[in-house]
Amino acid sequence: MKQKKTEKINVSMESTPMQSLAFTALGNLDGEQLPKGLEVPAAQKIEMSKEKKSLQQHLILRREKKNRGGKTVVVISGFNGNPDALDDLARSLRKQLGCGGTVEHREIIIQGDQPGTVAEILKRMGHEVRGTVIN
Repeated sequence: MKQKKTEKINVSMESTPMQSLAFTALGNLDGEQLPKGLEVPAAQKIEMSKEKKSLQQHLILRREKKNRGGKTVVVISGFNGNPDALDDLARSLRKQLGCGGTVEHREIIIQGDQPGTVAEILKRMGHEVRGTVIN
């Protein structure tokens, strides 16, 4: 059986100045230079900043072992927000930590004994984290 010759594609990182500066040029544009319909209304900007602040909350971490078959978990409580935002936060934590977890009774339960890592990730997200109480 004869094999077909395939043409090689050049994947070198060399690029023209136009390609490398494309996004930089977009970032330098004023709001007046954008086409009509792309401006963000001032009222919407205020709503976005309020929404962002509401995501930053005072969360309490505690480490638990009771009634869990000897397994240690980190419980995050004190979340005052949209249940969908709570689910998104739990999903993000599970993904970054590479472990399992769930949301029960407005608390996030993360598997494993890693309260320091959980606290660090939450602080990077802009939340205020209070101590780890051992139960």
